Amino acid sequence: MECFIVEQSDVREEELSLTLVGDEAHHVRVLRVRIGEQILVTNLLGTCYECELTSQTERGKKEQEAICRILAVCPSLGEPANSVWLIQAAIAQPARWEWLLEKATELGVKVIMPVTTERTERATINHARGERVLRAAVKQTKRANKPWLKELSSLEEALNVAGSEKRLIFILHEATNPDDLLQKHIAKAADESVAIVVGPEGGFTDNEIKLATQTYGAIPVSLGPRRLRAETAAVAALALAIKG
Repeated sequence: MECFIVEQSDVREEELSLTLVGDEAHHVRVLRVRIGEQILVTNLLGTCYECELTSQTERGKKEQEAICRILAVCPSLGEPANSVWLIQAAIAQPARWEWLLEKATELGVKVIMPVTTERTERATINHARGERVLRAAVKQTKRANKPWLKELSSLEEALNVAGSEKRLIFILHEATNPDDLLQKHIAKAADESVAIVVGPEGGFTDNEIKLATQTYGAIPVSLGPRRLRAETAAVAALALAIKG
């Protein structure tokens, strides 16, 4: 079943109807969905709809519409049992950053907070491009929610936000004992809300680790004896932290 995105303003639950417009309606036509076929539609805000395509109109690509009958309302479809944030040092290569956004979305991350650190090599991110990657990944993985991609901030600002949310903060640190594994801590965390903090290729400085642990109560953890790329470490940590 193909998945599409609907604006909440185009959903009429009381009438059991919704309308896909613009690019999404165009994608219905490109994928050759036929009248009477079932599709999945997400509002990116926590609800999916199982629908039947009932009609299509075309007045140019930007004015296309696909009207659907709602068969079932599916709150939180595809969402994990716990809430996990990723605080990630900005990655220099755009292709690797976009790969991480895609995989983090597929795994079920709730919030992605790109940050600058003392060793990051990139001071900007293309937020609009990142949002497009997230939307495509949501459709691929059939989730009810799109992760919230925050604007680039400092490491301290992100830690402060996670701390104010009373999240359990784990910071990946190469100097941590390889036996002090993230999975051991996650197993004890039950269903607590979690923030995973991943540094740049050069890792965090001692001052940043001190800030995270002493000021914000972050717990230094390891993913094992091998050194991983930043985006690989992030995906591995999310796979361990996200439940269900």
